[in-house]
Amino acid sequence: MNHLIRRATSATVLRRPLQPLLRHTLMTLPAFSLEGKTCVVTGAGRGLGKEFLTAFAKSGARGACIDIALKNSQSSIKHITEHVQSTTSHTPELRAYACDVASEKQVQDTWESIVSDFGQVDVLVTAAGIVENFEAEKYPFDRWKKMLDVNLNGSFLFAKEAGKYWLDHGLKGNLILVSSMSSMVCVRPQKQAAYNASKAAVSLMGRSLATEWGSKGIRVNSLCPGYMKTDLIIDLLEHEGNHIEANWVKDIPMGRLAHPSELQGTIVWMASDASSYLNGSDIVSFLCPL
Repeated sequence: MNHLIRRATSATVLRRPLQPLLRHTLMTLPAFSLEGKTCVVTGAGRGLGKEFLTAFAKSGARGACIDIALKNSQSSIKHITEHVQSTTSHTPELRAYACDVASEKQVQDTWESIVSDFGQVDVLVTAAGIVENFEAEKYPFDRWKKMLDVNLNGSFLFAKEAGKYWLDHGLKGNLILVSSMSSMVCVRPQKQAAYNASKAAVSLMGRSLATEWGSKGIRVNSLCPGYMKTDLIIDLLEHEGNHIEANWVKDIPMGRLAHPSELQGTIVWMASDASSYLNGSDIVSFLCPL
Protein backbone atom coordinates (compact mmCIF):
# COMPACT_ATOMS: atom_id res chain seq x y z
CA MET A 1 0.00 0.00 0.00
CA ASN A 2 2.80 2.46 0.94
CA HIS A 3 4.47 1.67 -2.38
CA LEU A 4 1.31 2.62 -4.26
CA ILE A 5 0.94 5.85 -2.32
CA ARG A 6 4.48 6.87 -3.15
CA ARG A 7 3.92 6.17 -6.84
CA ALA A 8 0.72 8.22 -6.91
CA THR A 9 2.37 11.12 -5.12
CA SER A 10 5.27 11.14 -7.58
CA ALA A 11 2.89 11.21 -10.54
CA THR A 12 1.03 14.15 -9.01
CA VAL A 13 4.25 16.09 -8.43
CA LEU A 14 5.27 15.56 -12.05
CA ARG A 15 1.97 16.96 -13.30
CA ARG A 16 1.84 20.06 -11.12
CA PRO A 17 4.40 22.24 -12.98
CA LEU A 18 2.40 21.89 -16.19
CA GLN A 19 -0.83 23.42 -14.86
CA PRO A 20 0.40 26.98 -14.17
CA LEU A 21 2.11 27.08 -17.54
CA LEU A 22 -1.13 26.27 -19.32
CA ARG A 23 -3.17 28.84 -17.40
CA HIS A 24 -0.62 31.68 -17.10
CA THR A 25 -1.39 35.08 -18.66
CA LEU A 26 0.73 38.23 -18.54
CA MET A 27 -0.49 40.53 -15.77
CA THR A 28 0.33 44.12 -14.80
CA LEU A 29 -1.37 47.05 -13.12
CA PRO A 30 -4.32 48.28 -15.23
CA ALA A 31 -3.21 51.85 -14.44
CA PHE A 32 -0.30 51.42 -16.85
CA SER A 33 -2.65 51.04 -19.83
CA LEU A 34 -3.00 53.96 -22.23
CA GLU A 35 -6.12 52.64 -23.94
CA GLY A 36 -8.53 55.44 -24.75
CA LYS A 37 -5.84 58.13 -24.52
CA THR A 38 -4.44 60.31 -27.29
CA CYS A 39 -0.71 61.04 -27.05
CA VAL A 40 1.07 63.75 -29.04
CA VAL A 41 4.84 63.44 -29.54
CA THR A 42 7.01 66.10 -31.15
CA GLY A 43 10.23 64.96 -32.81
CA ALA A 44 8.67 61.53 -33.32
CA GLY A 45 10.12 61.05 -36.79
CA ARG A 46 13.26 59.51 -35.31
CA GLY A 47 15.23 58.89 -32.12
CA LEU A 48 13.64 59.04 -28.69
CA GLY A 49 10.42 60.58 -29.97
CA LYS A 50 9.88 57.58 -32.23
CA GLU A 51 10.58 55.21 -29.33
CA PHE A 52 8.08 57.04 -27.15
CA LEU A 53 5.34 56.92 -29.79
CA THR A 54 6.07 53.21 -30.28
CA ALA A 55 5.67 52.61 -26.56
CA PHE A 56 2.38 54.51 -26.51
CA ALA A 57 1.03 52.58 -29.49
CA LYS A 58 1.99 49.25 -27.87
CA SER A 59 0.17 50.38 -24.72
CA GLY A 60 -3.09 51.04 -26.58
CA ALA A 61 -2.94 54.80 -27.19
CA ARG A 62 -3.79 56.75 -30.30
CA GLY A 63 -0.98 59.01 -31.38
CA ALA A 64 0.09 62.11 -33.29
CA CYS A 65 3.56 61.94 -34.83
CA ILE A 66 5.13 65.37 -35.36
CA ASP A 67 8.34 66.06 -37.27
CA ILE A 68 9.66 69.02 -39.20
CA ALA A 69 9.30 66.94 -42.40
CA LEU A 70 6.03 65.14 -43.16
CA LYS A 71 7.85 62.29 -44.91
CA ASN A 72 9.74 61.55 -41.68
CA SER A 73 6.49 61.38 -39.72
CA GLN A 74 4.92 59.10 -42.31
CA SER A 75 7.94 56.81 -42.39
CA SER A 76 7.97 56.63 -38.60
CA ILE A 77 4.28 55.72 -38.46
CA LYS A 78 4.77 52.99 -41.06
CA HIS A 79 7.61 51.46 -39.04
CA ILE A 80 5.74 51.73 -35.72
CA THR A 81 2.56 50.22 -37.16
CA GLU A 82 4.42 47.26 -38.65
CA HIS A 83 6.25 46.69 -35.35
CA VAL A 84 3.08 46.81 -33.24
CA GLN A 85 1.21 44.52 -35.64
CA SER A 86 4.06 42.01 -35.55
CA THR A 87 4.05 41.82 -31.75
CA THR A 88 0.33 42.21 -31.00
CA SER A 89 -3.02 41.81 -32.73
CA HIS A 90 -3.52 45.57 -32.49
CA THR A 91 -3.35 48.14 -35.32
CA PRO A 92 -2.62 51.53 -33.76
CA GLU A 93 -4.34 54.73 -34.86
CA LEU A 94 -1.52 57.13 -35.71
CA ARG A 95 -1.49 60.34 -37.73
CA ALA A 96 1.43 62.26 -39.23
CA TYR A 97 2.00 66.02 -38.98
CA ALA A 98 4.73 68.38 -40.23
CA CYS A 99 5.66 71.27 -37.96
CA ASP A 100 8.60 73.53 -37.22
CA VAL A 101 8.36 73.62 -33.42
CA ALA A 102 10.11 77.02 -33.33
CA SER A 103 7.30 78.64 -35.37
CA GLU A 104 4.42 79.86 -33.20
CA LYS A 105 2.00 79.90 -36.14
CA GLN A 106 2.88 76.36 -37.22
CA VAL A 107 2.57 75.07 -33.65
CA GLN A 108 -0.84 76.70 -33.25
CA ASP A 109 -2.10 75.33 -36.57
CA THR A 110 -0.73 71.84 -35.88
CA TRP A 111 -2.28 71.69 -32.43
CA GLU A 112 -5.64 72.80 -33.84
CA SER A 113 -5.46 70.08 -36.51
CA ILE A 114 -4.60 67.37 -33.96
CA VAL A 115 -7.50 68.31 -31.68
CA SER A 116 -9.83 68.37 -34.69
CA ASP A 117 -8.60 64.97 -35.93
CA PHE A 118 -8.64 63.14 -32.60
CA GLY A 119 -11.30 65.03 -30.66
CA GLN A 120 -9.19 65.19 -27.49
CA VAL A 121 -5.54 65.20 -26.42
CA ASP A 122 -4.50 63.64 -23.12
CA VAL A 123 -0.69 63.55 -23.22
CA LEU A 124 1.94 65.75 -24.85
CA VAL A 125 5.62 64.79 -25.05
CA THR A 126 8.05 67.41 -26.37
CA ALA A 127 10.89 65.31 -27.76
CA ALA A 128 11.96 67.57 -30.64
CA GLY A 129 15.50 68.77 -30.10
CA ILE A 130 18.94 69.33 -31.58
CA VAL A 131 22.50 69.14 -30.27
CA GLU A 132 25.82 70.48 -31.54
CA ASN A 133 29.21 71.33 -30.09
CA PHE A 134 31.05 74.65 -30.18
CA GLU A 135 33.69 76.18 -27.94
CA ALA A 136 31.86 78.99 -26.15
CA GLU A 137 34.26 81.68 -27.36
CA LYS A 138 33.72 80.56 -30.97
CA TYR A 139 29.96 79.95 -30.81
CA PRO A 140 28.16 81.70 -33.71
CA PHE A 141 25.31 83.62 -32.12
CA ASP A 142 22.83 82.54 -34.79
CA ARG A 143 23.58 78.88 -33.92
CA TRP A 144 23.14 79.63 -30.20
CA LYS A 145 19.74 81.20 -30.90
CA LYS A 146 18.65 78.26 -33.06
CA MET A 147 19.52 75.82 -30.26
CA LEU A 148 17.33 77.70 -27.80
CA ASP A 149 14.63 78.19 -30.43
CA VAL A 150 14.22 74.45 -31.03
CA ASN A 151 14.97 72.98 -27.60
CA LEU A 152 13.45 75.61 -25.31
CA ASN A 153 11.05 77.75 -27.33
CA GLY A 154 9.74 74.74 -29.25
CA SER A 155 8.94 72.99 -25.98
CA PHE A 156 7.30 76.12 -24.58
CA LEU A 157 5.14 76.79 -27.64
CA PHE A 158 3.64 73.30 -27.58
CA ALA A 159 3.33 73.37 -23.79
CA LYS A 160 1.50 76.69 -24.04
CA GLU A 161 -1.01 75.35 -26.59
CA ALA A 162 -1.58 72.17 -24.59
CA GLY A 163 -1.97 74.01 -21.29
CA LYS A 164 -4.43 76.52 -22.72
CA TYR A 165 -6.44 73.70 -24.33
CA TRP A 166 -6.61 71.65 -21.12
CA LEU A 167 -7.46 74.68 -18.97
CA ASP A 168 -10.16 75.93 -21.36
CA HIS A 169 -11.82 72.50 -21.47
CA GLY A 170 -11.34 71.56 -17.84
CA LEU A 171 -9.24 68.52 -18.76
CA LYS A 172 -6.59 66.80 -16.65
CA GLY A 173 -3.73 66.83 -19.12
CA ASN A 174 -0.27 65.35 -18.84
CA LEU A 175 2.77 67.24 -20.18
CA ILE A 176 6.16 65.49 -20.40
CA LEU A 177 9.10 67.67 -21.39
CA VAL A 178 12.17 65.86 -22.69
CA SER A 179 15.14 67.44 -20.97
CA SER A 180 18.55 65.83 -20.36
CA MET A 181 21.04 64.91 -17.68
CA SER A 182 22.88 67.90 -19.18
CA SER A 183 20.36 70.09 -17.37
CA MET A 184 22.15 69.04 -14.15
CA VAL A 185 25.77 68.27 -15.04
CA CYS A 186 28.32 69.56 -17.56
CA VAL A 187 29.32 66.54 -19.63
CA ARG A 188 32.79 66.09 -21.13
CA PRO A 189 34.76 66.31 -23.34
CA GLN A 190 32.23 67.87 -25.72
CA LYS A 191 31.67 71.61 -25.37
CA GLN A 192 27.96 72.34 -25.55
CA ALA A 193 27.10 75.39 -23.48
CA ALA A 194 24.00 76.19 -25.54
CA TYR A 195 22.61 72.65 -25.33
CA ASN A 196 23.22 72.48 -21.58
CA ALA A 197 21.62 75.89 -21.07
CA SER A 198 18.60 74.99 -23.18
CA LYS A 199 17.95 71.75 -21.28
CA ALA A 200 18.44 73.37 -17.87
CA ALA A 201 15.85 75.93 -18.91
CA VAL A 202 13.46 73.19 -20.07
CA SER A 203 13.65 71.44 -16.69
CA LEU A 204 13.03 74.61 -14.69
CA MET A 205 10.24 75.59 -17.07
CA GLY A 206 8.64 72.21 -16.37
CA ARG A 207 8.72 72.73 -12.61
CA SER A 208 7.29 76.23 -13.12
CA LEU A 209 4.40 74.95 -15.23
CA ALA A 210 3.77 72.16 -12.71
CA THR A 211 3.43 74.82 -10.03
CA GLU A 212 1.07 76.94 -12.14
CA TRP A 213 -1.17 74.17 -13.45
CA GLY A 214 -1.01 71.45 -10.80
CA SER A 215 -4.05 72.71 -8.91
CA LYS A 216 -6.06 72.42 -12.14
CA GLY A 217 -5.25 68.72 -12.50
CA ILE A 218 -2.56 69.19 -15.15
CA ARG A 219 0.65 67.28 -14.43
CA VAL A 220 4.01 68.46 -15.79
CA ASN A 221 7.24 66.47 -15.50
CA SER A 222 10.58 66.26 -17.29
CA LEU A 223 12.37 63.15 -18.51
CA CYS A 224 16.15 63.60 -18.37
CA PRO A 225 17.92 60.89 -20.37
CA GLY A 226 21.62 60.21 -20.00
CA TYR A 227 23.80 58.97 -22.85
CA MET A 228 21.54 57.14 -25.30
CA LYS A 229 22.44 55.59 -28.66
CA THR A 230 19.99 57.86 -30.48
CA ASP A 231 20.36 59.08 -34.05
CA LEU A 232 21.60 62.42 -32.69
CA ILE A 233 24.36 60.75 -30.66
CA ILE A 234 25.30 58.44 -33.54
CA ASP A 235 25.62 61.48 -35.83
CA LEU A 236 27.63 63.29 -33.16
CA LEU A 237 30.05 60.38 -32.75
CA GLU A 238 30.55 60.16 -36.52
CA HIS A 239 31.40 63.87 -36.61
CA GLU A 240 33.47 64.12 -33.42
CA GLY A 241 35.03 60.65 -33.37
CA ASN A 242 33.92 57.35 -31.87
CA HIS A 243 36.70 57.54 -29.26
CA ILE A 244 34.44 59.91 -27.31
CA GLU A 245 32.08 57.06 -26.47
CA ALA A 246 34.79 55.18 -24.57
CA ASN A 247 35.45 58.33 -22.56
CA TRP A 248 31.75 58.65 -21.70
CA VAL A 249 31.45 55.02 -20.63
CA LYS A 250 34.11 55.54 -17.94
CA ASP A 251 31.69 57.90 -16.15
CA ILE A 252 28.59 55.70 -16.55
CA PRO A 253 27.89 53.45 -13.54
CA MET A 254 26.34 50.75 -15.79
CA GLY A 255 29.36 50.84 -18.11
CA ARG A 256 27.47 51.34 -21.38
CA LEU A 257 25.28 53.71 -23.36
CA ALA A 258 21.57 52.92 -23.24
CA HIS A 259 19.43 51.87 -26.19
CA PRO A 260 16.51 54.28 -26.76
CA SER A 261 14.00 51.43 -26.32
CA GLU A 262 15.08 51.15 -22.68
CA LEU A 263 13.09 54.30 -21.92
CA GLN A 264 9.81 52.90 -23.26
CA GLY A 265 8.69 51.64 -19.85
CA THR A 266 9.62 54.92 -18.19
CA ILE A 267 7.67 57.08 -20.64
CA VAL A 268 4.58 54.85 -20.43
CA TRP A 269 4.66 55.09 -16.63
CA MET A 270 4.95 58.88 -16.81
CA ALA A 271 2.12 59.15 -19.36
CA SER A 272 -0.22 56.73 -17.58
CA ASP A 273 -2.40 56.95 -14.50
CA ALA A 274 0.19 54.80 -12.72
CA SER A 275 2.12 58.03 -12.06
CA SER A 276 -0.98 60.02 -11.02
CA TYR A 277 0.83 61.88 -8.19
CA LEU A 278 4.02 62.60 -10.13
CA ASN A 279 4.23 66.35 -10.72
CA GLY A 280 7.09 68.84 -11.02
CA SER A 281 9.69 66.08 -11.15
CA ASP A 282 12.84 65.42 -13.17
CA ILE A 283 13.10 61.70 -13.95
CA VAL A 284 16.79 61.02 -14.63
CA SER A 285 17.71 57.79 -16.45
CA PHE A 286 21.21 58.05 -14.95
CA LEU A 287 23.46 60.84 -13.80
CA CYS A 288 27.17 60.80 -14.54
CA PRO A 289 29.11 61.36 -11.30
CA LEU A 290 30.87 64.52 -12.44
